[in-house]
Amino acid sequence: MTGRLAIDGGTPVRTAPWPAWPRSGAAERRALTEVLESGRWGLGGAAVPELEARFAALHGARYAVACCNGTMALQTALVAAGVQPGDEVVTSPYSFVATAHAIRSLGAVPVFADVEPGTHNLDPERIDNAVTERTTAILPVHIGGRPADMDRVNAIAARRGLRVVEDAAQAWLAGWRGRAVGTLGDGGAFSFQSSKNLTAGEGGMVLTDDEGLYRRAWSWHDCGREPGGSPHEHAAVGLNLRMIEFQAALLLAGLERLPAEQAIRRQAMDALAKGLAEIDGLRTPDPDPRITAHGCHIFMVRLDESRIAAGPRDKRLDKHRVIEALRAEGIPAQPGYGTPLHRELPVCEELCRTTIWIKHEVLLAGAAQMQDVVDAFAKVLTRH
Repeated sequence: MTGRLAIDGGTPVRTAPWPAWPRSGAAERRALTEVLESGRWGLGGAAVPELEARFAALHGARYAVACCNGTMALQTALVAAGVQPGDEVVTSPYSFVATAHAIRSLGAVPVFADVEPGTHNLDPERIDNAVTERTTAILPVHIGGRPADMDRVNAIAARRGLRVVEDAAQAWLAGWRGRAVGTLGDGGAFSFQSSKNLTAGEGGMVLTDDEGLYRRAWSWHDCGREPGGSPHEHAAVGLNLRMIEFQAALLLAGLERLPAEQAIRRQAMDALAKGLAEIDGLRTPDPDPRITAHGCHIFMVRLDESRIAAGPRDKRLDKHRVIEALRAEGIPAQPGYGTPLHRELPVCEELCRTTIWIKHEVLLAGAAQMQDVVDAFAKVLTRH
C-alpha cells in the first residue's frame, strides 16, 4: 500500500458510499399500510402473533414472546427463569449496558466474570469463581453475533443447578453446533433496535422451549394476564411490555430479507478475517468449528499493542488514532465499548482499549468490497 494517509492529505482508499441502514421499500410500506387500515394497532392484531410464530420457527424454538424492546425482552426472560431480588447473575462485562440494567431492574445483582481475548465472550474458566450461594443464573452474551461457548456454559449451569438465559441481542440466526442461539439455554432474548440486522427501530423477542418459562414470560410482558385468558383477568404481577403491530409489520418485512442478507454478511466477514489476518499489528477473532453460523452484527479486530507501541510517545498508534485514520480513508470503523461494565477485569479492559468494530452495514457491501477495508488497515498500520 503506497501513498500518504488521507488524514495527512493523501488520497482515500475508498470514496464510494457503504450500504445505508436501515433498509426499507415497498414491502415495508405495504405492511405498515395493512396495519394502519386494519384498525388494530395493538391488542388483537395479526402481525405480532405472526411474527412470534415465524421468528420461533426460523430459530427452531417452540415459543416466542414479542416485547417492546430488547432490554425488556431480556428482563422478561430473567423473570421467567426465576431471577428474584437479591439473586446474583453471572454475566459478561463486554456488552452494552442493557445486559446489566436488565438484571438490576429486577433488584438482582450482576456479577461480572472476565472474557476471552480471542472471542470477546464470557470465559467459562472464570464462571465458577464468580458463582456464590446467591447465584441463580448465568447470562452469556453472544457479542457481535458470535456464539458464546454454550457447551461449557451449560455444563457449569447443570453442575451448579443454575438457569441459563442467553443475551442474543446481536445474534439473529447465529448457530452453535447447528442449533440457533437463543434456544441453547432456558431462554434467550433478541433485540430489534435501530442499529440491528433486523430492526423496527425498537423491539425485542424472548425464545424458549420451556412451556412454563413461556407462560411466565407471557404473563410478565402482558400485565399479568395468562396466555389465551381473559383480558380482564390478571393472575400475577406484570408489566405492559408488548410489541405493537407497526413494529411487527416492519419486522415481518425485514424477516423476508434476513437469511439472504446474513449470507452476504458472512461471506464478507470471512473475507475480512482472511485479509486482516495478514496485517502485522492486528489480531483477528479465534476460529471455532463449533460455530456453525455467526450473527454478523459486528466484526471485531484487535490491535496488537506489543506490535504498535514503538516510536515516540506522541506518535504511537492507539485505537482512536487508527479509527480516525481509517475514517479518513473512507472506512466507517467504530470504537465499540470504551469502558467495561466492571473494572479490574484485565482481559475486558484490554479489549476495550484495542478492539475496533466493523459493523454489519459495511459487511452488506459484500465480500469483494472488503478489500477496501483490508487495504485501509494495511495503509494505516504501515504508513503512520
